[in-house]
Amino acid sequence: MRVAIITIAALSPLVLAPAANAESFGEMCQRVSDEWGTAGDVEAQCACLADKADSDGALKDELTSLADAYSSDQEAYDAASDGTKAALDSCSVNS
Repeated sequence: MRVAIITIAALSPLVLAPAANAESFGEMCQRVSDEWGTAGDVEAQCACLADKADSDGALKDELTSLADAYSSDQEAYDAASDGTKAALDSCSVNS
């Protein structure tokens, strides 16, 4: 089974109103990946996921929920919907 390096990471809710210290989706992805001990090219995966999440609010919401609810890449991947798994797989550095 291919393990998706889910740098879902990141995925804490983004603040809708502008804020000076607001964490971007990519930054959040990096932070969660660090917390989860994600291996591989996390920077590239986070950039890929951020691009996808920017154009798909439902994906962004699910990734955020997964990051908040789980403590590892594998747990979050296993709980993800098929559509989110497809996004994670397409951004995976292990593909």
